[in-house]
Amino acid sequence: MRPGAVPAFVLVGALALAGCGGPKLPKGVDEDALTQAVGRAIGSPSTCVLIAEPGGKVLWTGGGYISCARNLPTCEGKTSTAQDVLKANLAGEARFISCDSSPTNRVGWAMGPVPAGKGREASGLRYLAVMEGERALPGIEIQDRVERAFVRAGF
Repeated sequence: MRPGAVPAFVLVGALALAGCGGPKLPKGVDEDALTQAVGRAIGSPSTCVLIAEPGGKVLWTGGGYISCARNLPTCEGKTSTAQDVLKANLAGEARFISCDSSPTNRVGWAMGPVPAGKGREASGLRYLAVMEGERALPGIEIQDRVERAFVRAGF
């Protein structure tokens, strides 16, 4: 066996298994297009976007693991991770909130139902988007940008 063959085989096998049986985005939504649209709309190292089924199972994550796993101020007197905030907001209308996260940083949250594009049926999916940092967008701007990105990606 030539050098490098085993790692390539392992990588191909891992990618094949990753596509089997895992949660899926709705038909007509291209994951690469979604990643690009969200990245252009609100991408930064401090951004986390989650899309989940109505029961809370996450179907898609945009942003780095660290951004999604950090405890951030919820702007409601607590700190929490993005996934916990999403699970607490699996019902209701879209909403947004912003506040200071430190003397120099702000955090902006947006969450709600994933909007359906023109002529498309609502998916029933929920989203959460959060940015934190010195140049974080306010929650209302995050909401507007990420919802337009979802529609551009095929929702």
